[in-house]
Amino acid sequence: MSLTCDDLDAMLPEFLDGSVTADEATLAAEHLATCEECTAELNELESVTKLYREHGTMHLPDESRKRIAGSLGISE
Repeated sequence: MSLTCDDLDAMLPEFLDGSVTADEATLAAEHLATCEECTAELNELESVTKLYREHGTMHLPDESRKRIAGSLGISE
């Protein structure tokens, strides 16, 4: 069995934090060894995760939160 890009994309967060099975990790590593696009996606997710862990939660000013929520169609 091998993973498709969609399969790997669905499990990247769990792969990154080590919560996949050994078999899933092996399949993911095999796919990543041959797929530049998925490797780039993993690298980007690793970078974002690292930034979040280093800087934690950031608080936006109320006006910024309202503007973002409005553009997403979310009411506060």
